[in-house]
Amino acid sequence: MDWLVQLEQGALSIGALIILVSFALFIKRTGDAKPVIFFWQKRLELTRQEFIINRLGLGLMILGVVVRLIYHTFFIGG
Repeated sequence: MDWLVQLEQGALSIGALIILVSFALFIKRTGDAKPVIFFWQKRLELTRQEFIINRLGLGLMILGVVVRLIYHTFFIGG
């Protein structure tokens, strides 16, 4: 089940990189990094493309967490 560990790490890593790309696109477009730094405040107004890229990265990271849960529940803890 080594491939599950690699899938988990790959999904988390690629997802994080994709989210960073969406933030880089936002900073390039607006020239303002403050909304990215203070992400809990509702200032980050992403374009449609940036939003889709951001959600794709978030989805990959969630997939990585789900794979980790499955791996630890059924293959290590079971």
